Amino acid sequence: MTIAKPNNAIQFVVFTVNDQQYSLSIEEVVEILRVPTVTDIPGINEMIAGVINLRGSIIPVISLHTRFHLPKPDPHKKNRIVIVQGNNENIGLMVDEVRMVTKFDTDHVEPPPGLRVEEDVFKGYAKYDGQVIGILHLSKVLYDSHITG
Repeated sequence: MTIAKPNNAIQFVVFTVNDQQYSLSIEEVVEILRVPTVTDIPGINEMIAGVINLRGSIIPVISLHTRFHLPKPDPHKKNRIVIVQGNNENIGLMVDEVRMVTKFDTDHVEPPPGLRVEEDVFKGYAKYDGQVIGILHLSKVLYDSHITG
């Protein structure tokens, strides 16, 4: 697990999907958007909610609800799209709400338990303010072979 910095803290973007808190390293996040019009693409992988036009670039948007097999809530004004850098492309992740950008002290980050959690989509878990926040392994979320294959 590569979660180490000289000052023992790394910045993360914390967001929710179905009241569960997840995070990504700030270095993996390009930007955070209010949800624009998402154009549906028929016949595409079901975890892709559609595409958006972001300043002239077509960006695919992945529904983390579908990706994690969770029910989709009704849209609301706090929904956001977190734009991340994939393999040489930007990809949007649809989330319920971005909660904060914060630092996790590496002393409070633990590796995933020995259990194999769906394709190892978690790098670890951070303890923050009495809660446990999953740290996502971005490439596993975006490109796991059994999801995209």
